[in-house]
Order: sequence, then C-alpha cells, then structure tokens
Amino acid sequence: MIKVFVLQLEEEEYTPEYLDLLLQYLPEAGKIRVKDRLNRTSKLQTIAGELLARYSVGQYIGRYDPDLRLAFGTNGKPRFEKLDQVHFNISHSGHYVVCATSSTGVGIDVERVRKVNLRIAERFFSAPEIHDLMACDEESRMHYFITLWTIKESYLKAIGRGLTQQLNSFTIIKSGEIYSLTGNEEARQYRIETYQISDDYMMAVCGLLPYSPSIINTISLKNIIPILPEYI
Repeated sequence: MIKVFVLQLEEEEYTPEYLDLLLQYLPEAGKIRVKDRLNRTSKLQTIAGELLARYSVGQYIGRYDPDLRLAFGTNGKPRFEKLDQVHFNISHSGHYVVCATSSTGVGIDVERVRKVNLRIAERFFSAPEIHDLMACDEESRMHYFITLWTIKESYLKAIGRGLTQQLNSFTIIKSGEIYSLTGNEEARQYRIETYQISDDYMMAVCGLLPYSPSIINTISLKNIIPILPEYI
C-alpha cells in the first residue's frame, strides 16, 4: 500500500519569522541543509519536505521518532537510517510539497503545468512518446508533456537513479486513462498513477507491482507541526 501526502504551502509561511519557527522541528543536519538554500522559497520547500517526510513515515510506522537520521543515496534519493522497512520519496514544485511512503521502492513527482519548449521532447522522450505528444491537439499538448515528465521523474526516483539514467531509455504508453511503462524489463515491473492536484499542478506516483491504488491525504504545515517533536 502506498500512502501519499499532499501539502500546500500558504503565503504567510514564507515569512522569515515562520521559517525560524519551523527550524526548531529539524535536527541540526536539517538546519544546515536549509542554510545552503539560496532564497526563501527554496528554504521553505526544503524545510517542508523534511517535515512532511518525518510526518509521513511517522504515520506509516505509528510513531514519531526524533532520532531518525535523514540520509541520501548516491543519486540523492532520501532515506531514514535504520528504517529499511519503509521507503519514501518527496517532491516539490511551487506551493506544493508531496511525499509517498511504501514498504517497497516508490517515487513521486509534482510539476506545475506551464509552457515549455517542446523541442525538449526530442532530446528526452522516446519516439513513441513524441508521436503521442504531437498527436495531441495544441490546447492539451503542454498538459500531456508535463504528465509524461512527471511520470518519468517518478519512475527514475522510484528506482533510485534520478536523472543519471536517460529519460528516453524507457517508454510511457497510454491506454485510456491508464499509463504503463515499457522499453525494458525493469520498467515493466512498475505501475504509475497520475493526479491533477489542482488546475495547474500534476502529480505522478510510481511503485512496484503488485500495486494497490494510493491513499491520497491532503494536509498543511499547521496540521503536522503540533505532532512532530522539537529539536532544541
């Protein structure tokens, strides 16, 4: 079973005062990661990502452990040390931060639907994907591009390779409203779900087969802060 938490950031949470408040819920290593971020938006996304991961994993295992240490794999995939039975993945874009938890490998991505140069598809998409993209009417083509991109990101994050593996090394096939992966044996072992979480944002979740539909939870920082332990 995959549990997904969708967190929407509020305007008042971008203030320096609120950022300072949130920092007390991060261990020292988390505070250092935040200091390395260049702007207030990036700082808030980084804080919210770790807090949401700690909350989501706490929900999954039934407790909130202040001693959990966040670590990162060779290609940047996060994990909590000494908690190998729980897999999680986080993503953020604009005002949204999302997290997926599972007992097996899982990946998640959220993207804002926006105008992009479609020539990017020629570089990163497979030939069948480019064909399907260009077959879309002009009005829906950008939306389909972002959908394909979120799916590809979620899969590469699920297998822990990120963008070290080429995006055109596998192919996304759409049948009705169902997306599947093909192109190699590893890709065929994963299932994809896509969600329109608002008018302007798409989310994709990728997990190993056999696969049950994800449980989607909408939450805010105000919901999770009272539950998390503080680091003084």
